[in-house]
Amino acid sequence: AALMLTFVGCALSGLPLLYADQPWAATLARILGGFEGAGLIHRICAFVMIVVFVTHVAVMFSKAIAGGRFMSLLWGPDSMVPQPQDGIDIWRNFKWFLGKGPQPQFDRWTYWEKFDYWAPFWGVTIIGVSGLVMWIPYFVAQYLPGWVFNVAPIFHGEEAFLAVVFLFTVHFFNNHFRPD
Repeated sequence: AALMLTFVGCALSGLPLLYADQPWAATLARILGGFEGAGLIHRICAFVMIVVFVTHVAVMFSKAIAGGRFMSLLWGPDSMVPQPQDGIDIWRNFKWFLGKGPQPQFDRWTYWEKFDYWAPFWGVTIIGVSGLVMWIPYFVAQYLPGWVFNVAPIFHGEEAFLAVVFLFTVHFFNNHFRPD
């Protein structure tokens, strides 16, 4: 729930910041308390999202190590890590889409669920690191060259826009609106 709420909060508050030159962005920012208010909401949601993400990773590893199930976290039908079987499943699924084979049966996690799980790891990392570069520039400037400040807003905005578009199209269909 926290991940979903913070994602929507970051999307709603980030879009007017990304598209500040558009008339609709000023209206949305005004609803959120101006561009300063949108920025504050964005940072609060981002902080909570990072905490949720780091907590999830820590809990997964602690459960796997404490329960002696570390290898099952990485390998096997219950693993979220892509397996060779996923390649076979993709092939069989496309054959079924084209009417050239039977509907395939999947393990506990389908290849698209694994993609949906791992995509945020990439996205949160890119968006989180680039966001921190912009959020704490004086600290970052002590360790990284100046060009980083030119690419951080591009990486942050483009990856965030990609995440919003993917989530509200592909993810919603596959996870919420699929008839089967």
